[in-house]
Amino acid sequence: MNDSHTEASWVQRVADAAVEHARKSSSASIVCASGISPSGPIHLGNLREVMTAHLVAEEIKARGIEAVHVHSWDDYDRLRKVPAGLPEEWARYIGMPLASVPDPYGRADSYATHFIDQFIAAVRRLGVEMREVRQSQQYPAGAYNASIRHAMDSRGRIFDILEQFQTEGRHETSIEERRAAYFPFKPYCEVCGKDVTEVTGWAGDWVSYECRCGHRGSMSLADGARISGKLVWKVDWPMRWAFERVAFEPAGEDHHAPSSSFASGKVLVRDIFGSAAPSTTVYSFVRVAGGGAKLSSSAGGAATPDTALDILEPAMVRWLYARRLPSNSFTIDLAPSAVLRLYDEWDRFSARTAAGDASPVEAHLHQMSVRTSAGPVESSARPVPFRLLASVADITASNAEQMERLVRQQLTADGAVDLPDDAALLTELEPRLNNAIHYAKSLPEADRTVIRATFNAEAWAQLDEHTRDGVQMLVERMTGAWTLEELTTTVYAVPKLMHGLPADAAPTPELKKAQRAFFQALYRLLCSRDTGPRLPTLLLSIGPEKARTLLVPPA
Repeated sequence: MNDSHTEASWVQRVADAAVEHARKSSSASIVCASGISPSGPIHLGNLREVMTAHLVAEEIKARGIEAVHVHSWDDYDRLRKVPAGLPEEWARYIGMPLASVPDPYGRADSYATHFIDQFIAAVRRLGVEMREVRQSQQYPAGAYNASIRHAMDSRGRIFDILEQFQTEGRHETSIEERRAAYFPFKPYCEVCGKDVTEVTGWAGDWVSYECRCGHRGSMSLADGARISGKLVWKVDWPMRWAFERVAFEPAGEDHHAPSSSFASGKVLVRDIFGSAAPSTTVYSFVRVAGGGAKLSSSAGGAATPDTALDILEPAMVRWLYARRLPSNSFTIDLAPSAVLRLYDEWDRFSARTAAGDASPVEAHLHQMSVRTSAGPVESSARPVPFRLLASVADITASNAEQMERLVRQQLTADGAVDLPDDAALLTELEPRLNNAIHYAKSLPEADRTVIRATFNAEAWAQLDEHTRDGVQMLVERMTGAWTLEELTTTVYAVPKLMHGLPADAAPTPELKKAQRAFFQALYRLLCSRDTGPRLPTLLLSIGPEKARTLLVPPA
């Protein structure tokens, strides 16, 4: 669902709630938070949380109010299972912090850093600026020690609160036994590095524990002491709300269920940590076309932001997340035909906004897509139609010199003057030019276009006289300016003339059928296939001399 028909965009409404929350808590700066556990490729589904927090923070800044986007990397979470695609011997790291697991690809200092670096490079291109907090640094450095001690002292009350949100009948031991054994802090063993530990005592500032590996140890939680361990998730989250003074944080549907961590966290942050839960909005899942399953960061093959940025301009990716209510799930479809339609839609939207014909909400969302408080988002100085660039990249096998020549020819035909030199023009086409090249290279082999080197005598022999006359008519009429507009007019006129109709006759089902048959004959002559790029673009790309060589039988 597009939110453009309401009086205010969802971003504006959510920002209103965040500002009101901060006003009640007398916060000087409004903190908008997001968090991700880098347990695998950080995908386009994870990006929704980051983009939601980012857009709300940007809206608040646009009002002249101080705001900051704080992003927490939960890289101190345990490795839960062997990641997809890695050998089973990786099981020896299960239970260790993600930041302590080696990078299996040998490029970063840890498994977590590998995926963090990949994600950050992409979101920077998206114009997302955020203060990153790595929990693998915060916890060991003792940043939360005072909060952990308070939680340990309040362990009975914490247990009672969490018990209210648990499903009855799930436990074999009595509630009294579980309450007596409950501790909200989970040590990482100082010998094996894993969290297969149990707290055995808490006195003063010291916590003692025993590990499944056989080690028995203790550590101080005094201020300034370095530690090895963290609060359990349902206590960790509300603790950090209070610590960071978070005013807004989006959360997925699963976190907003009645018995979820957000529900219990609202009580814990108030009753234990003396603060208030942030304002929030529920965001739904992002799906991949044809997959039907929500993206999971611990599963292999997930589409990451850099995957989308290979094909789509950064502003377009921002637009995909800004234009929909967070509570509405949506699909990102990078299939060839879907990408072409998406570029067409984006260009129409941008043109409508530039002309002043967009609604106030549409104009607001477009502005949020193309600019941030730090400046404009990366975009092409000359947004040439993507269909043209994609076809040219396909036909020329991404040869930059040939692509520049064809684009220059089209721009000149469209009335452009004082075009820069070759290299400068190519620069002005970026990043869309590079997107088009990636798009062309991603096409299945069966969909790639290879122009014939010689006349296709076999295909010509299979044509009836009527179709041959049509091909001859097309060649005879291709005498004007070799521009996309002229070629489009000519290519679509010939099938009408072949059937005794005027060149501007309105299309009918019968005429469309005749056009398809004629176009199929041309594709076979030009590239030995039944289909291909739009014929006007194809002819423009190969040039008049080559076109006549392939369409006219040799004498």
